[in-house]
Amino acid sequence: MSDIFVGIEKALMSSSVEETINLTRQAFQQLQADVNFVEPADRQIKGIEQVCFPAKPICVNPRDLPRRRLGSDAGKSSFIHSIAHIEFNAIKLALDIAYRFKGLPVQFYRDWLFVANDECKHFELLNQHLAKYDCEYGDFPSHDGLWSMAAKTDEDILARLSLVPRYLEARGLDVTPLMVTKLKAQKDTAAAAILELILEEEVTHVAHGTKWLDYVCEQFSLQRENVYFENINHYMKGQILGPFNRTLRLRAGFTDSELNELERLNKRP
Repeated sequence: MSDIFVGIEKALMSSSVEETINLTRQAFQQLQADVNFVEPADRQIKGIEQVCFPAKPICVNPRDLPRRRLGSDAGKSSFIHSIAHIEFNAIKLALDIAYRFKGLPVQFYRDWLFVANDECKHFELLNQHLAKYDCEYGDFPSHDGLWSMAAKTDEDILARLSLVPRYLEARGLDVTPLMVTKLKAQKDTAAAAILELILEEEVTHVAHGTKWLDYVCEQFSLQRENVYFENINHYMKGQILGPFNRTLRLRAGFTDSELNELERLNKRP
């Protein structure tokens, strides 16, 4: 197995935040420098159930998470922690798609390690900001909604690309602008600036999902829009959350037709 995939596997199987980030960055830098990279034809893949996460935060049902208003320091720190948790999970998600799916062009692996490297930066910026509230990642309970979808789509690249970057992560394009506005209203301009950076870079991450869903659909002579909504209906039971940021989603590769259908589904009783 290539040393790059050894590093990715170690990062996925690590329960240490620091080690996960260090190994992710090493794999990213190594692949960027390796102009002759070839995926080993015989590489073996561990089951997704073996991927490890830190002992903290404790994961609970989303309904059991305490609700705090942004008007207090406790509310702001809890909110920022929830975004940090999303970003840490996003590191594992990007690593896993690069690790789990074989036989793709080298640029596929470059793109998803690029995303993983960005997510490391996002997580560290948020975790450093948490220190201003005298807390750190792991201090608040969270949920595993993002990762649970990865587990459901571990053997289906069409479903993974449809449901993780182009559905769950694309929701960040819709909701983050309002988060930025609320943080600015609470005078936490530093956190708002971090989210503005994350928002801009997440457009590229979702666009990678569009790019590679297009590629895989082309290999099987499938229509992307059909595949996308078939997976939403199968995995999400057609339960769509809006509203949708058309401007940012268009930049990330969504079509007007896709957005019109998402809005139709969102209005459906």
